[in-house]
Amino acid sequence: MKLLPLTASMLALALFTAPAFAQEAPAQEQPAVEQPAAPQIPEEVLVLINDSRPLTELSVDELAARAKQARNFSKMDGLAPEVREQLQAIAQAARGEIAAREQQAAQPAAPAAEQPAEDAPAPVEQKVETPVEQPAEAAAPATIEIPQEVADLLNDQRPLGELSEDELANRFKSARQFSKSKKLPEETKAQLAEIVKAVRTEMQTREQAAQKVPEPLVQPEVVEQPPVVEQPPVVDLPAVVAQPPVVEQPSVVETQPPAAAVDTKQTQQLDGNAAVPEAEAKAKVYLDDPTPADKLSDEDLRKRLDGIRELMAGNELSRETEKALRKKLRVEREILRNRVALAEPEKTPPKQDAGTQPAPGSQPVKPSKYDKKDYTFNIEIVLNDRRPSDELQDYELQRRLEVYRQAARDERYEDQQREYWREIMERDEELLQRRLLRERRQRQAELQSQYQDDEYDIELGVEYNPDQQQDDVYAAEVDDEELEDVLVAPPRKKLDRRYTIEEVEASPDLRDAMPRVEIDTVHFGFNEAFVRAEEVANLDRLGEIMERILGKHPREIFLIEGHTDAVGSAASNQALSRQRAAAIKKALTTYYVIPAENLKTVGYGERYLKIPTAEAEQENRRVSVSRGTAVFGELEE
Repeated sequence: MKLLPLTASMLALALFTAPAFAQEAPAQEQPAVEQPAAPQIPEEVLVLINDSRPLTELSVDELAARAKQARNFSKMDGLAPEVREQLQAIAQAARGEIAAREQQAAQPAAPAAEQPAEDAPAPVEQKVETPVEQPAEAAAPATIEIPQEVADLLNDQRPLGELSEDELANRFKSARQFSKSKKLPEETKAQLAEIVKAVRTEMQTREQAAQKVPEPLVQPEVVEQPPVVEQPPVVDLPAVVAQPPVVEQPSVVETQPPAAAVDTKQTQQLDGNAAVPEAEAKAKVYLDDPTPADKLSDEDLRKRLDGIRELMAGNELSRETEKALRKKLRVEREILRNRVALAEPEKTPPKQDAGTQPAPGSQPVKPSKYDKKDYTFNIEIVLNDRRPSDELQDYELQRRLEVYRQAARDERYEDQQREYWREIMERDEELLQRRLLRERRQRQAELQSQYQDDEYDIELGVEYNPDQQQDDVYAAEVDDEELEDVLVAPPRKKLDRRYTIEEVEASPDLRDAMPRVEIDTVHFGFNEAFVRAEEVANLDRLGEIMERILGKHPREIFLIEGHTDAVGSAASNQALSRQRAAAIKKALTTYYVIPAENLKTVGYGERYLKIPTAEAEQENRRVSVSRGTAVFGELEE
């Protein structure tokens, strides 16, 4: 998923088409007045038009390249109308073949394959369709064609004001999904659309009411207003932004309790502690360090960040000193994360210009997910991007989804424009999910071939070794080799037996026996517990390492932990942390070759704060993964 700037894409297209514009018609010995189109067709276009191979004999990548070439060639100036129509027909036929194959491949497991990563399985997948063999059924009353789940939703007459937040969210999600079904009558779809509109209005009304609640006694440095469940927080849209693969989100409150619900005892315990002179002196060294972060090596910068984190974890600093260190940590960790993201990985394939023909007998180049060298783009250009979803590369879909999510929540734009963005987002998400699932199938075949050829030799640390003590790492701050080192490392403590998930959840010592990777590349919105389609790619590095380990050692067990910050009640944060761990598990099992039985999940709520504070803190809102085989034992056969 190579993230190229839009301007570079336009320049590449211009460089490609320029020779075609300038190409002179070859000299003809005989007049060709009545056939002006023939000499104007560039050679590469003729090659494509004369390619008579049946579409069924082409691979998916070849079909995609064929559609892209035909689409690009059809935009050339100077082509005869009939040639342009031929190229458009070629592109359409290739896209149709791809769609047919994807539909055929998804049919055996349609309920799971097309389910978005962030949504729970919806009842629409279980509806009973009218048998094709009985065309007479088409004339039956509409009620016969409506699945029971849809009928139950339409007949639910409970006032929206009496529904809980979760019930509203489920009602909104179900109605929106059902309304997309092609099997329902138009009048039923209209009813479902009205339900969606009514629920959205109710949610917005509650949101506005919640914003009028008195503020908590202790406020975070940056507080976002709670957004509608399916939308991210409102952010300003500058003319140009830098977009790294790991974007530090503004502090988002996990739960927004009224002032009366704030745990004043906990606040005093976390933020009202007396300053310890020794800790204050160490903090002053970090704050007064004159060396800019961008002048430090990766190793030195990582050591400084680890030192700051370790110092704050002791909870021995004054409120003012802690705030200053947190600010320094936010700034400097972004510098390190951007470096890691921009580093050129060895696995990046060579570039292939759009529209060029692959060498005879060569395999099409697969776009890389890792090559993301330039993240600068113009927000307004993205907002005005009207290209069909299937004309966008993966990184362009991800970028457009990100920008549209923000803009759709910004009330400075007109309602009609925001609704249009939401509609486009649904199409972009659907296509991106299909592509992710297709990549999973391709990768599964590749992994099987690699392991048969013994291409990978992954050795796992099993027994405790005091000389091999692996530290925890942040996924966005280390390279792939370091990620793999953590996930194959032996336990950090000597273990006498195997333990249950309940024992691990109750024991800090058992939990700390496993070195872990903090998944700081995926960010959850207000009270959200799902992974958005555009953020799935941020799990690529971790997911593919886990794929390789499980391919070689299929009985290994991984533990996924969910955590929250300390804002809100302990009970709600505990539930939320479990849901987020489950969301990461669902994304890994849906889009990567990782069986669900190899993953265990646990929620710790606010028990293990990286930075002890009652305020909203991004460092505390996280999900982590560790290889827990030494604790749980291998998966039973």
